[in-house]
Amino acid sequence: MAHCSRCLIPWTEFDGLYLLEIHRILRPGGFWVLSGPPINYKNRWRGWNTTIDEQKKDFEDLKKLLTSMCFKLYNMKDDIAVWQKSTDIDCYNQLTLSSYPPKCDDSRDPDSAWYIPLRPCITAPNQNTKILSLTSTPKWPERLNESPERVSMVPSGSDNVFKHDQSKWNARLKHYKKLLPSLGGDKFRNVMDMNTLYGGFAAALIGSPLWVMNVVSSYGINSLGIIYDRGLIGTYHDWCEPFSTYPRTYDLLHLDGLFTAESHRCEMKYVLLEMDRILRPSGHVIIRETSFFVDAISTIAKDLKWSCEKQETEQNGKEKLLICQKKLWYSKMLSAKLGPGATKQGKVVSWRDHSTDDEVSPRGLHLVKIVYRIIHVIKPGQPGMARSSSL
Repeated sequence: MAHCSRCLIPWTEFDGLYLLEIHRILRPGGFWVLSGPPINYKNRWRGWNTTIDEQKKDFEDLKKLLTSMCFKLYNMKDDIAVWQKSTDIDCYNQLTLSSYPPKCDDSRDPDSAWYIPLRPCITAPNQNTKILSLTSTPKWPERLNESPERVSMVPSGSDNVFKHDQSKWNARLKHYKKLLPSLGGDKFRNVMDMNTLYGGFAAALIGSPLWVMNVVSSYGINSLGIIYDRGLIGTYHDWCEPFSTYPRTYDLLHLDGLFTAESHRCEMKYVLLEMDRILRPSGHVIIRETSFFVDAISTIAKDLKWSCEKQETEQNGKEKLLICQKKLWYSKMLSAKLGPGATKQGKVVSWRDHSTDDEVSPRGLHLVKIVYRIIHVIKPGQPGMARSSSL
């Protein structure tokens, strides 16, 4: 499902380019939810600094464009309208290169999305994938552990490889918890697997009160579709570049062979600096690498003021584990300026002191209301509806 709440995106302009991207990333049978202009324009147009005729035209243009893209209006109530992407292959077969919007040719992989410009055409569903649609996808939580159909499209991928990967990560997580007992508890909430293949680390943690951002290398095997097929969440990234997030976002970072795979392109120190930027103070890092890289990382980690311990893996093989914790520290200049005991007097506080669990912003309350209303527009129990992440 994709949702837009008063995002004020000009959906019908630029030949429907933005809606075409929504169409590309939605599964057949998936839902697009719009709340805000021009929905319910008859009752809302006065507050939108426009005229009722303009809003009526915008709404009619939007419906016409969505129909031409094989969407159908699923439901509409008050300020919310829901469209569903068609699963009928006949609708897409009627599209041609001269249609409006036109059907995309086969010159580019529709799953390519890293530094790829938006395409002003409709991406038809792959007819070779029979259970890709939302109505055919196994329900949650069964879909997490069933081998996705797209596994066979990944180099060296198969059902047996997928099952082996799943059992491998269950064993690894069991070992990780021995070395880091707080893993799986309530200490960690925001977790990132920095270079995953099938999302095995996230799947092994599914019973824990946390969520995992699965990152697929933009220069590696394109397995992001498999991660979403499992009901997990993920993104592409090139670790030679900064990750698009705020500083101090994640409580735990995990990487498996990232430097072995990317060291010929990215300088290790810059990747570690970016990891330090997005990791919270007192957050942890689990690094699984060869002894060569583990020793090199340990040296740089000291300069980052990380405390690290080198450990054996569950197999006692060539790979080693490096478990690090980012310290909460202050510069000597700041400590001298504030005086001795300043941290105890509350003049210097950690990131945890800047927010409380019982504070809810007006924006947060607004989002809660929107979600509540969407649930009543899309009836519970729709076939194939499942969580799209491990939240």
